[in-house]
Amino acid sequence: MSCRDNMIGPDRGPVVGGVVLIVVGTVLLLEKLGYLPRDFAIHFWPLIFIVIGIVKIVYAGGRAIGAALIGVGVLLQLQQMGILRVELWQLWPAFLIIVGIVMLFQVLMRPNTPQVSNSPDVPETDSPEFDSAYIFGGAERHINTKNFKSGRLFAMFGGYKIDFRHADIQGDTAVLEANAFFGGGEIIVPEHWFVAMHGVGIFGGYTDKSRHFQPDPTKPTKTLVVKGMAMFGGVEVKN
Repeated sequence: MSCRDNMIGPDRGPVVGGVVLIVVGTVLLLEKLGYLPRDFAIHFWPLIFIVIGIVKIVYAGGRAIGAALIGVGVLLQLQQMGILRVELWQLWPAFLIIVGIVMLFQVLMRPNTPQVSNSPDVPETDSPEFDSAYIFGGAERHINTKNFKSGRLFAMFGGYKIDFRHADIQGDTAVLEANAFFGGGEIIVPEHWFVAMHGVGIFGGYTDKSRHFQPDPTKPTKTLVVKGMAMFGGVEVKN
């Protein structure tokens, strides 16, 4: 294991995907073998969201996103069980409430984090940290800071495009949390940055298409750790 692997820690993305596959496979196998009632999986499919949320909280450090997924799973499961006697399409306002709670939670948990304006009149920032959310909309942002530390991106029914080509990382490692639900994100990085993808795609994609080329081997490698989740959407890193 290299020094860089020790520095950035284990990849949490496969943890989420692995646990979900194990749970889903176990339920389907027990149903096929007759140990569970017929059509059990059809009526309890929202438990997938709850399992993912628990794994995000316990193993991936995503408390806000994990809590949101658990909330969505509970609402859908109550509807499937007939306890919540409403049609599925009538629940969509509750999803907006959950997203709003997540956004407030993120702000309250990071009171000293500099905020990046979502206004299209401010396409650039030199802040070493940022926290942006895009709901039913999107924006393009150019990051020009030479001491980037960390960032958080959230898109739901929207998208973002973040350009780091004129930025640099403070120290050797920076962390970017990029999440997309029913939306997408595009992250552009310079070629001399090494990208460590720790994200997971669920009914979506979380991909790294970047190239790594260090023109001066005497300089330390800059590592951008990208983590998060893409559900019914996609997050892509490229040059």
